[in-house]
Amino acid sequence: MRGRTSCVKIEKIFTRVFFSLLALVFLTGCGQGLSDATKTQAKAVKKNLNVTQDFIETQKKKYDRLSASPEFSAMAEYASKEKWDTAFANAGATLTRARAVYDKGLNVTLKQNKAEGDAQALAQIKQVNAVIREAKNQAIAPFKRISRIKAAMTGAHAMQKSALASADTILSKVQGLEQGPVAKAKEKFPGSEDKITARFAPFSKMADETKTNTNIVKTQYKAHTAGDADYAAFVTAADAIEQAKKTLAKDGPKFEKDIDQLYRSYTKILEDMKVDHYVTIHRESWDERSDFYNPGIFVYTAQVSPAVFQALTQSEAESIADLKPGFSGMNLRVTPGLEPAFKALNLDIVAGWPDSRHNAATFYLETTKLRYFHKYLKEENGDTSQTGWEAVNASFYEQNLENLGMAILSKPYGEFEPDSQAAPPGMAYVGNPEYGEWKQDQSGNRFWSWYGRYAFFSNLFFFPPHYYAYGSWNRWNRDYRYKKPYYGKTQTGRTFGSRGTRMKQSPRYQNSTFSKTGGFKTASASVRGRASGLRGGGPKSRGK
Repeated sequence: MRGRTSCVKIEKIFTRVFFSLLALVFLTGCGQGLSDATKTQAKAVKKNLNVTQDFIETQKKKYDRLSASPEFSAMAEYASKEKWDTAFANAGATLTRARAVYDKGLNVTLKQNKAEGDAQALAQIKQVNAVIREAKNQAIAPFKRISRIKAAMTGAHAMQKSALASADTILSKVQGLEQGPVAKAKEKFPGSEDKITARFAPFSKMADETKTNTNIVKTQYKAHTAGDADYAAFVTAADAIEQAKKTLAKDGPKFEKDIDQLYRSYTKILEDMKVDHYVTIHRESWDERSDFYNPGIFVYTAQVSPAVFQALTQSEAESIADLKPGFSGMNLRVTPGLEPAFKALNLDIVAGWPDSRHNAATFYLETTKLRYFHKYLKEENGDTSQTGWEAVNASFYEQNLENLGMAILSKPYGEFEPDSQAAPPGMAYVGNPEYGEWKQDQSGNRFWSWYGRYAFFSNLFFFPPHYYAYGSWNRWNRDYRYKKPYYGKTQTGRTFGSRGTRMKQSPRYQNSTFSKTGGFKTASASVRGRASGLRGGGPKSRGK
């Protein structure tokens, strides 16, 4: 009996090892590396490099035959002046650069073959393909040029007429912008005149270049009628005008929208933030009495508290709990230290039980998911509104961990929307007569007094109400504005932001989800890599 028992145990162990190895092979081949779609695209890139090499060589031979033919004589002068024959060497050099980008980037990622490298591989594929397109465009540039010059020779009148009409459109539109929205904005907001001029500068340059190109088109068309035109110069000028018209059609409305910004005022204040934690628990069950392993997998998905999430992800145990066969049924054994976490999961431990013969099971953490949210207080032209929870990505959440109660975007009247730099709420409005004025207290200290509709900035997150002193504002305006976040200073730390003394004294902050869920303690576990040691699976076919 003893020998038979040993035999059965060895057979069981062998069976379990076999299934474990089989599962390992399966997992290694499926989903553990780069996706099949990414590999397919990468393979196409490698093929495209070779195809493009052939393409460049074919275009060069085509050009050599064309340049040796009698019909090329009309183009010879332009070809010599613009060095068309160097286009193919340039294309070859660009293709060599594309190969280097492939070898040093994409090919390395392919060899590493890691699932987390998928996004990087796709970006590298895009990068290599862009350089390949550049090489192809260089190889066909002489033929495009020939085609345009021929079109000018045979259709100079139509080309000239279209270019001059487009030039009139450009000059009229630019003049309209300058005399309309630009002039009005400069008069309304004299303090922003230099910024408005800088924003308008590309359009002023476009108008000047259009005038120059218009003179070239007119001069060369007149020469055309006399039979002595420089068609290359004619085409270059006409095409530049047509391109400028397209650019103006795209950028003009955007510029007008930017000008309209000057008449609006808005602030986006980070009022609250949270992280939702999700775990996927697998229950793997089997028949302890069977000589063959016949697992059943049941999946639980649950939203958990930060404490439960942290307990599960930091545990080194292979399982959370186990069901073992006993005389009166199965007995539950929870891994020591995980009892509160397992209880909080509130799992129906026999839900979806796959087989009445199964009398053992193990519960383990399979995957986790974090979802990040912000809640904002928005101000526009003195009116305020609150948002619900808005999903943000992990990077943006991490970036703003210090900024609870701060304005993460501020756009005063008369200014263009700046790059976001966190500042105390309303700080960007201080000093602007649209919002208030400087006053002096009994000690002669200057402070900012808000006009009525903006007075809420004084007590938004502050208790008691807070008024910005001139020295604090001046330091922010001189050293921080448009440069870096400003949190102020006290003898013990910061004045503003998530760790600021003002926030710690604020009833509004104390009632925030961020504060109630542990604030930085939770954020540290959720965002800053605490969960990175996750094993990513449990026993996986180890069974009994």
